[in-house]
Amino acid sequence: MLMIVHESSSWFDIVLHPLLIFIPVWGWAKWLTVSTIVIGSISYMGYLVTPDWREIVDSKHYYSNWKIRTYLSLPFNAASRLVGGIANREIPVWLREPILGFFARMYDCRMDEAIQSDFRAYRSFAAFFNRQLKKEVRPISASSLVSPADGVVLHYGKVEDGKIEYVKGHDYEVASFLGDVEMTQKDELDLYQVVIYLAPGNYHAFHSPTRWVAKMCRHVPGLLLSVRPSLLSHVPHLFCLNERVVLNGTWKHGFFSLSAVAATNVGDIVIDAEPSLRTNLVRRKKDKMLHTEVDMHSAYLPGDRVGEFRLGSTVVLGCPPESFNASTLKEEHGSRARAARSRRGVRLDRLPSSPPS
Repeated sequence: MLMIVHESSSWFDIVLHPLLIFIPVWGWAKWLTVSTIVIGSISYMGYLVTPDWREIVDSKHYYSNWKIRTYLSLPFNAASRLVGGIANREIPVWLREPILGFFARMYDCRMDEAIQSDFRAYRSFAAFFNRQLKKEVRPISASSLVSPADGVVLHYGKVEDGKIEYVKGHDYEVASFLGDVEMTQKDELDLYQVVIYLAPGNYHAFHSPTRWVAKMCRHVPGLLLSVRPSLLSHVPHLFCLNERVVLNGTWKHGFFSLSAVAATNVGDIVIDAEPSLRTNLVRRKKDKMLHTEVDMHSAYLPGDRVGEFRLGSTVVLGCPPESFNASTLKEEHGSRARAARSRRGVRLDRLPSSPPS
């Protein structure tokens, strides 16, 4: 009996006594954790609903709507790096057809246009996204300006006083999107912008829309917000917030610009002429908005490949109206210009307003 009591005492000393000491400590840790979460949540909600000085001074460029501010604060860059890593992982051969086939059916990918229609030939999602198309399915028009990518024309408009109005009542300065550029007074007065959205199922490379020379490549780090049309109507300055690569140069009518805008899950932008370019990198907070510039001298012909996305995003063109018949585009599509279908190589003043057959 004494031995049993002695053993119980031993177990108490070894197990129960430390637990009794730990319980008060855990209690303090628990309340400290809960308090931190509550205070942090209240502070964050205050940030969401209280406009700061930037919104008061310039309400057009900052968003006080708590839903939009919540969306803008989500960690899309980190999530996109994760998705990019998954997209580059090799898929087992026996899984490629069911997985890639499901994606192709969901997003209506035209595999009959691809050089390689066998899903098993694509080792990863990244390889599938950048599948090569048969040359004959995208003939290049003889027009002076052709579409650089498959997609949908989201916006077409003239730059007024250095600003463009994407949504009524909300404009943004072209310089905040393109950066410092050298333009003649004529370029500034007669500059047009065309925005083409690439859906996930589209061919993901973008090509030269004309004969031109790219003289500068500017990489602007930023957010990776979705560029879906439904969101753009609520966040009209989204293109200035998102990470992008801007190619500025000249052509026969003066200034010319082609920009690739990144988006959610599309952190990787590749420019063939700049193999050292790396996008969506982990950056220190103070370096997140520091852009980099590289001088270049890349001459392009219509249809030449410029680069690619790793999922789907947006290409923005900036050029004078001599590049195409602006009145024709407006007359043919009118308010439907936002939904005009674009296929790489077709004339920009002859975009069909319905999907190609």
